[in-house]
Amino acid sequence: MDPAIEDFATELLDDDREVFTYAEASELGDEMGVHAYVVIRELKAIGFGMAPREPERRVRGYRSNSHDRWYGPGACRTHGGSGWEQINGFGGQQA
Repeated sequence: MDPAIEDFATELLDDDREVFTYAEASELGDEMGVHAYVVIRELKAIGFGMAPREPERRVRGYRSNSHDRWYGPGACRTHGGSGWEQINGFGGQQA
């Protein structure tokens, strides 16, 4: 086991914590030069748990559209453009 992971585990125990966050594991992984999943796997093998990641909460205002398909976060913008790519592709090919 890497000494950096052992030091982090000692810090968690000193703070009376049994759970770490993904951000902490990612930061430790960046310092060590490894992926976060390596750190997570090692810490879980020791007996620590990882706190679940929750998505960022977004609050709609009273003036926003409740059926927002076009402008809000995660919107499905289905407008395509002029279509010249398709026309050029079909009409520009030589047989």
